[in-house]
Amino acid sequence: MHPTPAVPQRDAWLLAHTAGLLRPGEALLGALSVRLDPLVPDTIPKRYCRPKPAAEEKARFTGWKRIFLPVGAVMWVCSVPAGLLEAGARQTWRGLRRIFRGPVWAGGWDSAAGWFVVATRTGTSDVANYYNEQLALAFTDQRLLLLSNPAEPDRRAAELFGEVPRGQFTRRREPPPPRHKGRADIAFTDGSWLALASDDRREGALLAGLLAPEQPVQPVR
Repeated sequence: MHPTPAVPQRDAWLLAHTAGLLRPGEALLGALSVRLDPLVPDTIPKRYCRPKPAAEEKARFTGWKRIFLPVGAVMWVCSVPAGLLEAGARQTWRGLRRIFRGPVWAGGWDSAAGWFVVATRTGTSDVANYYNEQLALAFTDQRLLLLSNPAEPDRRAAELFGEVPRGQFTRRREPPPPRHKGRADIAFTDGSWLALASDDRREGALLAGLLAPEQPVQPVR
């Protein structure tokens, strides 16, 4: 008999959203909303960007919308300098934080950790950009499921980003710095690893426990 899934109360919606994804006989061990560590690369190389035809079609100006193309072009030109300044400031801030925060992933884009970042950044199929950082993780006795984190889960089903078989991931042996509350690092069999953070800092122990299922975990209420 499998124990009751460890799921924070605010993420109770995951119970219903994962039910239809489970295989016959597969049991849910726990689930919660997480995000990539703030210093994980926020831009993935173009060669790793998966095509999203639905999002591209949705964003394309067609029919009567073409009348807005000149206005859009002017707005884009005006926004370029501001965008460059913002990007420069963001990179400077990230560089300063990296000095104190330390490494947050290893393995490169062709590793399992790189795949995890790409799957997360790609986001849902109806959004054209590749900057997503929010997701939900569902841990079963067979797999780890990467799911979207819809703003209104009662109206929209979570989208499956990908999965990792049980046995190909665990909690990283070296724990994150104690000052990083809510963080837990996932390690893969190819030696790569990645820092994750729970949406609620109090749920760091739950996330860490689910990454190492041999240790009992309890949901945060």
